[in-house]
Formats: sequence, C-alpha cells, structure tokens
Amino acid sequence: MNLPVREKTNGLFKIDRLEKLPLYELIERNLRDLILSNQLQPGDTVPPEWELAEMYGVSRLTVRRALDDLVRQDWLNRRQGVGTFVARPAITTISPSQLSFTQEMLAIGRRPSSHLLERRVCPAEAYVAQRLSLNEGDAVVAITRLRLADDMPILLETAYLSSQRFPGLEDDPELDNGSLYDCLAAHYGVTVARVDNSLKAVLLDENQARLLGVQPGMPSICSECVAYSPEGEPVEFSRSVAHNENSQFYFVFRRGES
Repeated sequence: MNLPVREKTNGLFKIDRLEKLPLYELIERNLRDLILSNQLQPGDTVPPEWELAEMYGVSRLTVRRALDDLVRQDWLNRRQGVGTFVARPAITTISPSQLSFTQEMLAIGRRPSSHLLERRVCPAEAYVAQRLSLNEGDAVVAITRLRLADDMPILLETAYLSSQRFPGLEDDPELDNGSLYDCLAAHYGVTVARVDNSLKAVLLDENQARLLGVQPGMPSICSECVAYSPEGEPVEFSRSVAHNENSQFYFVFRRGES
C-alpha cells in the first residue's frame, strides 16, 4: 500500500520565489518535477487546495490555476467529491515527425509545399498569451504560411511562439521551406510531444479567401492547436483555416492505460 503523499514528499512542495515566473507556473513546474521523478506516482492523491496553498505560501486561487493547467495537460485528473490524483500515462506516444504537415502529406501520397507569407515579432494579444502561458503584451514570433498539397492551397496557418524562448527564430532561413518543428529541435533543443486541437466552423474573410483561391464568405474549418513539450510546457499556438474542397480531416481515437 502506497504511503500518503504528504509522508512520501514531506518538504518537497516548495517553490523558488526568486525565479521570474508567475507563482502558478512555479507550482506547476514543482508538481511536474515530483511526478517525473516518481516522488508522486500514478494514482497518488494530491493534497487539497487549501493544504497546498499553505505549503506554497500562496492563495488557493493560485493553486487552483496551477492544478487546472495540469489537469488540462493530463498530468492530473479530478474525481468529483473525491479529490485530485496523479494521472496514469497513456500508452500512445508520438514523435515530432507524426505532427509534421510534410510527413502527413507524404503519408497520403501528396506532394507538400509551403509559402512563407510573413514572419514578425509582435506583442501577444490576450488570447494568444493565455494559450502560451505568457503575459499579455509579451513578445511573440508570428509566422504565417500558406500550405499546399500538389501545388493546391489547402491551409492558411499562423503560428505563434515566445520570442524570449526562441530568440532569432523570425530570422531563421529554414522557415522559408523547412519544418518549424525540425527547426525548433535542431536550433533550440525543443521537441513537441503532444498537440491539443480544437475545431470550429467559420466564414472566410476576403484576405483568407484570396490566398486560398475561393470566394469570400465560404464556410471553412478553423483549427486552433497548442503544441506541448514532453515536460508539458506550451511551445506553439497556431490558428489555421482550411480550403474545404481540397482538404479533409482524419482522426484516430485510442483508449488505454499502461
């Protein structure tokens, strides 16, 4: 029988307030580190919010935000009326190549290419900052590309990444034709292990329609993705719209625990 969490990890629920990060991020990092080092194991109960707040010396609201993020990233799960537990890892694993537009197109027998339309450093709007765990107004690199398959435009995509985390990314010549994820791995040592994707129906505006070669106002699918590192940190937020007639979406769902 496992020891209670507070006995196994006595004194380990702590943060370094000298680090220049929001308190909730420091708590997230500490809890992730405890999980990765097996000091918190799958199935262990995490202390309640009030107790964590006392141990970290912060408000319950700060603790709740950290726990909410870890639940969303699948490090923890909640059982209503029971408590918060360390999640059991899923069986399915992915490699960066499986998340690559280039590899996806090659896998279905189509010839991929991209047109780099714009790359710039700009302040993060609130929505983008939230997805990247940044503060509103922090500098981000915005990369807009038109994705093609067999020379037919199928996606118009803008990716946002932290400029502080990836300095000089906007000037990297590999972005002209290469893979963004390959660039992040080769030049910054950052890989992508998971992507959260949400879809919604939209109508194309004039500029989007012009670039995709269709009429303005046509129905389309808008995809918003947050890519995470193996440590659960957001790496990239992207928003894309699709040419409905030239594209299709394919999903595989698996369930299983190790």
